[in-house]
Amino acid sequence: MVFDNPKWNFRSFNFDSDVKLTDSRLGPVLNSTNPDLEPFKARGGKLIQYHGWADAAIAPMSSIDYYERVLAVARRKTGGNALKETQSFYRLFMAPGMEHCGGGPGANVFGNAFGTPPKEDDAQHDVVKALERWVEQGVAPEKIIATKYVDDKPAKGVARTRPLCPYPEEAQWTGKGSTNDAANFVCRLGQ
Repeated sequence: MVFDNPKWNFRSFNFDSDVKLTDSRLGPVLNSTNPDLEPFKARGGKLIQYHGWADAAIAPMSSIDYYERVLAVARRKTGGNALKETQSFYRLFMAPGMEHCGGGPGANVFGNAFGTPPKEDDAQHDVVKALERWVEQGVAPEKIIATKYVDDKPAKGVARTRPLCPYPEEAQWTGKGSTNDAANFVCRLGQ
């Protein structure tokens, strides 16, 4: 794609010059790094992003860094409550223990990937349905309930559920009830 040559040999890649060339040719098409989402918001766009804290392929902090840059742009443009402005159209959900797009030791099923069904077929448990409800009914997700199945097999039953909270909030145990039940957690700002 970069060199317009289907017979190009990757061994000829020159890190001193070809990284810059690659970024200049493909960056405008493939990179999603512009934190000014005002045009998207102005068109009525809604965005739900999620990222697993155990993602070894893409650093989880990169999603938080991007979200923080979106907040900074909102702060400069509005001068008001940047978090409230940003969360009116964009929510980031960090999933503890989830690997790249799914899997891992944490609660990692919420309609996100690989065809594993969420525990319930509703906007509380399915990120796609949450986005659909937000777009069509104007109801932003305050949390999304993720499920961890025993051995990652729904037929074996539920090991635990956990709420995913919109960043910068995080799930905090109420101190009562099982830590394996999402009902015993609330979304709050971290301490």
